[in-house]
Amino acid sequence: MFKLTKFTYFCNQAYLFIGLSLITTSFNVFPSANNALLSNNTIEFKNSTYKKYEQGSEQLAIKSIRGNINLRNKAINLMDEVEGKFSLDGKTVSLRSESLSGNLLNKSIVSKEKVLFSNNNIEIISSSMEITQNQPEGVKILFMDANLGNINSKSNLRQGKANKIEFFPAKDLIFMKGNTELYQENMKIISDEIYYDLDQDTILKSLNSKIIQNK
Repeated sequence: MFKLTKFTYFCNQAYLFIGLSLITTSFNVFPSANNALLSNNTIEFKNSTYKKYEQGSEQLAIKSIRGNINLRNKAINLMDEVEGKFSLDGKTVSLRSESLSGNLLNKSIVSKEKVLFSNNNIEIISSSMEITQNQPEGVKILFMDANLGNINSKSNLRQGKANKIEFFPAKDLIFMKGNTELYQENMKIISDEIYYDLDQDTILKSLNSKIIQNK
């Protein structure tokens, strides 16, 4: 198997399991899909669940009530109670939303509805989300109108919010931009921008900041 990034691997496997469902009814390929239909180069499916295993462990799991894939432009759309768990740059993440769309040509995943995203350190709730992969920065996840919570009890970071949050999983970096608020154990920071290193648990950069000490 060619060496692919986890993000590219996810996109390729998503296309693979839909494509194979056209030529086989094996439950090993499409384990729980009902009423798969093909019309105008589009496959529609309901109540679908897909899991991919590598070396005996689960690498990807995603499910939705409804979905479709366009074989012409390689666009995937998942709708209603979408839940996913997969690996980005070696880090396991999970997300929930009412819709999720992907394009296998430009390697992007988008949700224009409310998203709950989490990994081992943080939880983000946002009005929308976009996952892209570029060189040299790798995978970037963009959240709009986002609220940040920390689920790592050892961290000084408690919670925060911003008009826009960019998360880089490979480096554990968060860039918060626009009406930014960050709460630490004993202070609140109001800023135009805050760059935070989750691994080092420290602020790398801030712009026009105001610090308010907790009483």
